[in-house]
Amino acid sequence: MKKRRITVILAAAAMVVSLFAGTVAVSAEEDASFKVGFLDQSGEAPPVVRMREIIRDVVEAAGGELICDTSNEDSAEAQVNACEKLISADVKGIIMTPMADAILPAIINMCNENEVYLAITFRNIGDEDVKAVVEASPWYAGNCYEDEEAAGYNVMSAAFEKRPDMKKVALIALAVGDNTSDARVAGITKACEEHGASVVAEVRDIQQASDATDAVKNFVAANPDLDCVAVASCYENSAITALPEAIKGTGKTADEICIVSCDGGSDLTKLFDYGYAISVGGGHLEIDRGSTAVMLVNAIQGNPLGEPAHIAIPYMQFGSVEDVADYAVYVEGDTPIWTEEEIKDNLLISANPELSVDDVIGYIQGYSIQSLVERHKDIVEG
Repeated sequence: MKKRRITVILAAAAMVVSLFAGTVAVSAEEDASFKVGFLDQSGEAPPVVRMREIIRDVVEAAGGELICDTSNEDSAEAQVNACEKLISADVKGIIMTPMADAILPAIINMCNENEVYLAITFRNIGDEDVKAVVEASPWYAGNCYEDEEAAGYNVMSAAFEKRPDMKKVALIALAVGDNTSDARVAGITKACEEHGASVVAEVRDIQQASDATDAVKNFVAANPDLDCVAVASCYENSAITALPEAIKGTGKTADEICIVSCDGGSDLTKLFDYGYAISVGGGHLEIDRGSTAVMLVNAIQGNPLGEPAHIAIPYMQFGSVEDVADYAVYVEGDTPIWTEEEIKDNLLISANPELSVDDVIGYIQGYSIQSLVERHKDIVEG
C-alpha cells in the first residue's frame, strides 16, 4: 500500500512539473523583449481604438509588448499614479499626454530613477522651467505635436487660393485660453491679413449644432456680405456639419458663403456634397500617436531620433468630397495606416540600419491622403 502511495505521489509530481514546464514554455514564447506603457483613453470609440492600435503595431513590429492604462483620466495626480504603476510593471518606456506641465518633473524623476524612457504625444511643454528639467534627462525621448497655427494658416490659405476675392470672414472657436484653438485662430487671422481680408465676427465656446446655427444667423444679420465661416475648433463635429443648413437658412448659397475648418473627419463629406466646404484639415490623431511610439521605440533600442526629438505632425488637407471619401477608406477603414513591413522598412532603425534619423522623420511628415492612397491602393482594392 505504501509503495502504491509513493507511486501515485511521484506521478502527480511529474504531472505538475510537466504542466509547469508547459506554462513556462508558453510564457517564454509570448514574452517580449521590452514593454511599453501607454496612458490610454477608456472606451472603444473608433478614433480611440485606431490611436491605440497604431501604437501597438509599432511596438509589436519592434518585438515589444504594449500595456495600456486607462486609470489616468480623472486628474493630473491620477496620471502620476498611472506612470508609477506602469514603471512597477517593468516597462522600458511610457507614452502619455500630460494634463498639466506641473506633473512632468515628478514623472521624469521616476523615469530617471528606474531608467524608463518618456515620450509625450499631442503636446509641447509650455512651461519653460519644466521644459528645462524634463529635457535635461537622458530618459526623455521627446514629443510629437501639431503646429496648430500652421494648421489654421494652411486651411485658410487654401481657401483663398480657390476664392481670392473673399474679404469678410466669421470665426468659430473654443473659449479664449485654449492653446490649440487660440493658435489656430492666429493662423487663420494671419492668412486673412495676408490676403486683405478681415475677421469681422466671432463666436467662442460652441457646444452643439444649435449653437452653430444661431451663430451663423447672427453672423449674416450683422454682415450680409459675409464671404466665409472659418472654424478654428469646436467640441463636436455635429456643430460643423450643421453649418450648410444654417447658411442655407439665411438665404445664402455656397457661392456666397463658404466653410473652412481645421477639424475634419469622414462625417464632413456632406459639407463638400453641399458645396459649402472648400478647405478642411484633420486626420492627425492616429499619426501623432504612432509617431510618438516610433520615437520611443527607437530610443529604447538605442537609436534616438533626437536629444530629445521634437516632431511636428502634419494635418491632412481635404479639398474635395473625394478626399474625404478616401479618408474614410484609408484611415477609418480596415487597412492600417502603416503596415508591419512599412514600419520595419521606414521607421525602425534597428530593423533597417540604413535608415537615418532624417529618413524616419521625413517618412512621418510625408503623411497625407495622397501618400496613403499611393501606398495602400493595392491592399484596399485587393
